[in-house]
Amino acid sequence: MIKRKIMVAACCVLILCALAGCQLAKEGAGSNSYEDRMIGVLVTTEPLDVFGFEGYVNNNLSFPSGKGSDTNKYQGRLYAVVVPSTDTNEETGKSVFGHEYVFGNTDGIQYFVPTIQLRGADSYIATVLDPAFSDGHKNTSVGNDEHSMSIEATLFIAPSNKDHIYYFNPIYQDANGSVYAVSNYGLSVSGKDTEGFAMMQTMDQTITITENRKAKKESISIKISVSIMFAPEKIAIVQMDSDNAPISQTEFEPGKMPKDFSLETGTAYFIVETHKWDDEGSTTIHREIYGRDVENIETFFAREDGVCMKHATQITAF
Repeated sequence: MIKRKIMVAACCVLILCALAGCQLAKEGAGSNSYEDRMIGVLVTTEPLDVFGFEGYVNNNLSFPSGKGSDTNKYQGRLYAVVVPSTDTNEETGKSVFGHEYVFGNTDGIQYFVPTIQLRGADSYIATVLDPAFSDGHKNTSVGNDEHSMSIEATLFIAPSNKDHIYYFNPIYQDANGSVYAVSNYGLSVSGKDTEGFAMMQTMDQTITITENRKAKKESISIKISVSIMFAPEKIAIVQMDSDNAPISQTEFEPGKMPKDFSLETGTAYFIVETHKWDDEGSTTIHREIYGRDVENIETFFAREDGVCMKHATQITAF
């Protein structure tokens, strides 16, 4: 992976902060109390529509002109709707049925860990991780008096000729299992930032619950980095023999790298070259060297919205 000098940006733009229902639980809370858990983040490029109009309409459609409707619970929250989804297993070609969380018409990038309640008392913690995030991982620690979790990921962004603001909207889950997002701060990304420049957003929550008259702390830490990466223009795989002489060179467009790549007989090692245009309009090439025994490599490609995503390729050596 490309090594980068990480810088923490001090410029943080306060755009909107309507954190309704986000207070922490009080120490010694009773066993019947429940504080909404922060479970992740929804990254958007526009301020969040926190009124949750779609959910409001769906739940109040039968009420005549405002009679009996409760708008308070929708203020400051954008509730997610769980909808069925179908994906195709790339290896088997079979359809995989599941579900996804849709936050109205908001086009955002999600990373959160909701608790899924099964029939009976069983439940499990799922992971919803948008492929736009790179290097996403979760750590959990369970003790007698404390349960902690941390989630981290990186969002690689190609610079453009204009500034952008990325909003890191916390996602919560209430006692009924409903998932909602609330608006939060935005971080400004300059269109002139160079590759390797990065900023970080962290969010934390610690609550105290009482179970069987025993206090227990639950905490979560969320760390999302936004790192600038010049958009790849071309990727080349150069195969070398044991005398350091090139055997072959194969070029690909970013995003069109194969799922599998076979090394030629006699290849001792190979070089993956990523060609980019830098901020001065000059060509820059990043090279990584891999041994013949490597099983997978990762390259990047840029989406239309400027998000640079990873693509994995399996390496086969005969």
